[in-house]
Amino acid sequence: MEHFVFAFNALMPLLFIALIGYFIRRWRLIGQDFINGLNMYIFYIALPILIFSTLSGVDDLGAFNWPVILFAIAMISIVLVVGFFFLSAITLETRTKEVVLQAFFRGNFVIIGIPLAMRIGGEEAINVVILLNAFMIPISNTFSILVFRVWRSSNGFNMQVFMRFIDATFKNPIMIGVILGIIGLMLQDWWISLTETVVVIPDTIDFVVASVTPMALIAVGAQFQMKRARVFARPIAIGVIGRMIVVPAVVFTLALTVFRFIDFSGTWPAMIAVFASPIAISSVAITKGLDGDDELAGHMVIFSTALAVFTIFILVVLFRSFGML
Repeated sequence: MEHFVFAFNALMPLLFIALIGYFIRRWRLIGQDFINGLNMYIFYIALPILIFSTLSGVDDLGAFNWPVILFAIAMISIVLVVGFFFLSAITLETRTKEVVLQAFFRGNFVIIGIPLAMRIGGEEAINVVILLNAFMIPISNTFSILVFRVWRSSNGFNMQVFMRFIDATFKNPIMIGVILGIIGLMLQDWWISLTETVVVIPDTIDFVVASVTPMALIAVGAQFQMKRARVFARPIAIGVIGRMIVVPAVVFTLALTVFRFIDFSGTWPAMIAVFASPIAISSVAITKGLDGDDELAGHMVIFSTALAVFTIFILVVLFRSFGML
């Protein structure tokens, strides 16, 4: 029961903030232009700054558990590839498939993942999940751009398409945040010295980072319509069940299979946070920025967050019953 209460307390505030967005839209306090502006702010400013802050703030490079990190990278890559072939084999519009595929591999690593890891694993788990995020964030963002840029190409994947993809990737605000974050990590001593001297810089960054979750949730809630949820029922079911049930089941089954070769001790809370967290709130802004169906993405975020109350509870109970947490 304790784990259910934790999952409820961790996730319901997100749903309540989305509910605020839903009602202020229904009361006509905000319109579509405001919602679009919020999504653009998140995509072009707030999310890149969050990514930069996360990557540049990694403080112990020697703590990398490379076998676990490589396993996590392999798993998110397998999810992308298997998800691609699965969705290619079923009847859905391309504009829908790309959003569903993103949902499979793009979890709420930061907003849900870090508090979740802290609650079930303590300070050690936070360090592990932050180190994992240093790899998962740039990889998941690269995959998102890959899905939206390449899949919809009508000419196939030739050199011209590849060059357009490379150009679009490195001009993308998300990837700019990743690149600057890596540079900040490489120049960490200089960056720490600068921020300790000019404190307005980290204070401003903290304010912007703090705005990502509430603004994204308000935009998500404002776009939610129950009638539209019925229209999206099939892709929502595929995306949410795939993300919240299939992906954790496959990843953790494979992890237990290779347990004798990879030491996951102390990393299970972080692995749960990365592979069992609901669909990323930021996926809506990213979908909007990449000219995808952000309305569908928003509906999947809400339903996956609600389902996570139960799936995370079940996972934590199972892992504790086997003495892994």
